Amino acid sequence: MTPEFLRRYYILRIISNPKVYGIEKNGFVPLEDLQKSLDQLRADNMDDPLYDKLNLHSQKTIKRDLDKIKSYYQAIILHKRNYGYYVDGYEISEALKEIYEKTELYLLHHHAHAWKTYVTTARSSLSSQVDLVPLIQAIEQHLLIEITYQGWYDDSFKIISGFFQALHIKEINKAWYLMAYNEQYGFYAFCLDNRIKSLSISKQHIKEPVAFSPKDYFKNVIGILKTDINAEWIHIEVANHHFKYLENNPLHHSQQIVTRPKELNTQNLDYKNPNIWGEIKVFVEPNYEFLMEILKYNLWVKVIGPLHVKAYVKHHLEYMLSYYE
Repeated sequence: MTPEFLRRYYILRIISNPKVYGIEKNGFVPLEDLQKSLDQLRADNMDDPLYDKLNLHSQKTIKRDLDKIKSYYQAIILHKRNYGYYVDGYEISEALKEIYEKTELYLLHHHAHAWKTYVTTARSSLSSQVDLVPLIQAIEQHLLIEITYQGWYDDSFKIISGFFQALHIKEINKAWYLMAYNEQYGFYAFCLDNRIKSLSISKQHIKEPVAFSPKDYFKNVIGILKTDINAEWIHIEVANHHFKYLENNPLHHSQQIVTRPKELNTQNLDYKNPNIWGEIKVFVEPNYEFLMEILKYNLWVKVIGPLHVKAYVKHHLEYMLSYYE
């Protein structure tokens, strides 16, 4: 991240959500208020070089930045004379949400030491053998990497050692995974925890790199692993209080609402009351990662179809119940 990127990011954030920055002028942001907000952010981070260019905000510079914002974020910021800046037809796209989230997470990590009194983040299982920045560069530049990996139960305890093309890094459930490829193992998901015994990046460029689309590869899975199980529409009933949560935090990108609870807000949670239950559906592989996700939601969700998926969940619940008999 560069100081210029951060300035443009904050320009968009201030204009798109001015109340957060103390600007309440019917959705408009006058140039002077925008400059004051940028100055305040710079003053709050005076010793941080990342914020160096927040106070370079002449009208000419702002105009150049707005052109960059339009190109990069696909967001059009207009100016109304005597009122100020505003976002034209502003709706946050999924791509823009992702940029916001990743930038905020980056800033949290950037300020981790200074903000540790105010923010607690989950500790991941990332191995000390792994340095993510050079690994990302290996993906970008198609450099061969050499891995020695000691598998656990879900890897059949096998030891994998060899050269791979690094393809993609994915974080999920407090763990980091590397998707990689070679002819012997095909596409393989390496968990970047203590199973990594060694990882080095060579200087050798891959002559014919394989193409990899994370959007396509992970299209029908909830976690990281693809199986031979066919993806299908799975119908799930959700209790009203958790229905709101899953509406804002979908189980999967394919999630669709089938029916809403007839009683969305109830003081008492009577799970025998059919009116508190809504229904969603997701198109995924019903593998064990799907099962783990369902079990995470406790008694607030129930799989209702297809019947074989319902039986799969029921079998595991009955087995778990037998532990306590």
